[in-house]
Amino acid sequence: MRLFALGTSVAACLTCATAQAGCLKANESDQIAEGRLTSVRITIEAYRLKEQAFILQLAADACLEGPDEFDKVEATRRIHVFSMDDALRRKLRTSVGKTVRVSGDAFGEHTAHHHAPIVMRVSRLEVVRRK
Repeated sequence: MRLFALGTSVAACLTCATAQAGCLKANESDQIAEGRLTSVRITIEAYRLKEQAFILQLAADACLEGPDEFDKVEATRRIHVFSMDDALRRKLRTSVGKTVRVSGDAFGEHTAHHHAPIVMRVSRLEVVRRK
């Protein structure tokens, strides 16, 4: 009976470790996320500002770990993705509505221009072909 209890405890700890290991790491390159890419128009009345945001809709919850308080995200199914590179921005626009895999540098939302709990500066984007 003790052996069974020990095995159950070990399995529970491994499950916790796996869940923690699955979190994106803030401010580290090559973090990967996959989901359906959408585009939304945001109006921020206080700043009289309208902007477009690309939101990656995830199939399952994602989390984020990092040193700053805003980098601690327990669970979300949305990631605001963006790029400063013209070619990648064009690729984002043409990939709306598709399932994509993105890679980049993730961090927690901390300004009015961030429109999801996790934000990712994309360095690579590929459309995922479903078979």
